[in-house]
Amino acid sequence: MAGSDLGGGGGLRCEINVTPLVDVMLVLLVIFMVVTPMLRLELPIDLPETKSGTAAEQSNQVILTAGADGALLLNGAPVVQEAVEATIRELFAQRDDRTIFLEADRSLPYAKVVDLMDACRAAGVARIGVLTRKRAGEAGALN
Repeated sequence: MAGSDLGGGGGLRCEINVTPLVDVMLVLLVIFMVVTPMLRLELPIDLPETKSGTAAEQSNQVILTAGADGALLLNGAPVVQEAVEATIRELFAQRDDRTIFLEADRSLPYAKVVDLMDACRAAGVARIGVLTRKRAGEAGALN
């Protein structure tokens, strides 16, 4: 019985080699770790210029962005005008800090900015900060 040699080392081995699978998974993990922070949706905003421009300093701050075309983003997520108040109220239900930063395009009508501020107040926001940009001629300008 030469063909039924099961004890020898020359037969087929039925094992799964998981090393390539682990390598692929690690590469995908690194790619997702690098790409995920860049997925924040942004609007092109032309902020008003002032002598003392301010920018959001911490990543956990809530930022409401209003574009020139009326598009709204809340922390990078699109939101419609009718749902701004409810969305902000829901967001602040789990937060102790009741501060929001408003980032509005300079060409947006003043009435729209006031409407957004009113919606924030109605949602329970205690403080509203307005983000601006330093003038280009000033030292330490934000570009």
